[in-house]
Amino acid sequence: MTKQRALWAALALGLAPACVGSGDLPATISGQIVGSDDLPLGPGLVMVERGKVHAGTYQGGALIDTNGKFTAPLPGGGTWGLHIFHNDYSYLPVEVTIDPHQQAVLTNLMVAWGVWTDQTGQPTWPDQPDDTQLVRMPVDDTKTDNPVLSDIQLTYPSKALMQISVKATDPNNDLSRMVLVYDSATGAGYALNAPGPPDAKGNYPNGVYTLKVFLDSAHVPGQSLWYFVASDMMCNNSPILPVAMPVLP
Repeated sequence: MTKQRALWAALALGLAPACVGSGDLPATISGQIVGSDDLPLGPGLVMVERGKVHAGTYQGGALIDTNGKFTAPLPGGGTWGLHIFHNDYSYLPVEVTIDPHQQAVLTNLMVAWGVWTDQTGQPTWPDQPDDTQLVRMPVDDTKTDNPVLSDIQLTYPSKALMQISVKATDPNNDLSRMVLVYDSATGAGYALNAPGPPDAKGNYPNGVYTLKVFLDSAHVPGQSLWYFVASDMMCNNSPILPVAMPVLP
């Protein structure tokens, strides 16, 4: 018999239209997360990728407020993966599709998505289930197997360029490729570059993950915050770590 480990969250999602009137406007997606007691969970972080969950490119994100609510901008219609993080809870991926040519408004839609473990102990990622009953984001009862982020460094090779590095370590050596950072100044989201390729099981290596980002006028050295988080292959996530840009040398 297969061993099942389901990770769930409750979301009330609303989609703003991708096209309104005669002009094309960016789409947005809004939602609210709750815990096992049906109370809102916040603050937290949402990262957004284009395409199916775990198969696209990270493009943006949003902060979850203290009431568990968020609104994330989307460049347009299509399929998008939302990756939801909250300290003390297990990470949750959700996949949504927006028609760019039709006004879409979805309210009180409970979306569930899970990860199953088979007899080999490896995670499998099924299609999003049709069950839309109310489900809740679970407490992470075991934190000893969670990824850890440390030694975060933001440096300036030049005034227009910032180098980011962070050490990612997982006690079970099963890091996913999701060592992520959210730029609150611009709303952009990034996956950091791994120090090496994944192993035969798809686990990414422990080590220093890096990224180079070009800066613009939206960034305020000494103030603008960057939010770091990582997830392993079993949807255990590190704490969300906000780090302010250092003052230019």
